[in-house]
Amino acid sequence: MLFNTSLLGEVDIDEQSVITFANGLPAFEHCKRFKLFHDAECESPRVHWLQSLDDADVLFSVTDPANLGIRYEVQLSDAEVAQLQLSRPEDVGVLLIIYRDGEEDSKQPLLSHLRANVRNPLIINFANQHGLQLGNLDCDIVFHNRAG
Repeated sequence: MLFNTSLLGEVDIDEQSVITFANGLPAFEHCKRFKLFHDAECESPRVHWLQSLDDADVLFSVTDPANLGIRYEVQLSDAEVAQLQLSRPEDVGVLLIIYRDGEEDSKQPLLSHLRANVRNPLIINFANQHGLQLGNLDCDIVFHNRAG
């Protein structure tokens, strides 16, 4: 199907690749269907775009937490496992929404620092394209000495 987005223009969507967030995302509850995109010219993209298919103006930049040196160990509740329709832990992926902190330099927003929403990761079952956003995770910081 063809979909016209505000920022990416017209894109072709394979309906099998649509990610469904049954409850939407906080503050975007009306957005339940999303598609992941990346720069086709980049062999190993570090940033993807999560485009809402319910609102052409809603687009999030997302990245794998490993790109930021972050590793998650998350315990999902029975309700979250059911919502993801998860049968195998290896089917789950974690993505972080990244954004520019516009308050830092309001005159030059493109020069502001990038931030990642590490306490509210997106959890996606890539086997069946179901997702959810965990909220307000507590975090323990562990430092590892890596020789090399």
